[in-house]
Amino acid sequence: MRIVDNSCLTEREKEIVLYLVEGKTKPEIAASLFLSVATIKTNIENIYRKFSVHNKVELIIHLIKNNIVELT
Repeated sequence: MRIVDNSCLTEREKEIVLYLVEGKTKPEIAASLFLSVATIKTNIENIYRKFSVHNKVELIIHLIKNNIVELT
């Protein structure tokens, strides 16, 4: 899986998006990236705002429909 078009995302946000698409939880993402859950939560909120979505399901649908993420 990879992000195809993500010009509005930071490198960290790209990493987090991929984890979200894989179905990882905030604590799992935090542990994988050696960050706090609060930091992950803030990053996810920023991602939602950039794509004008309100939750993980809306985000994933948006990413797939708009060819931002490529599932392999």
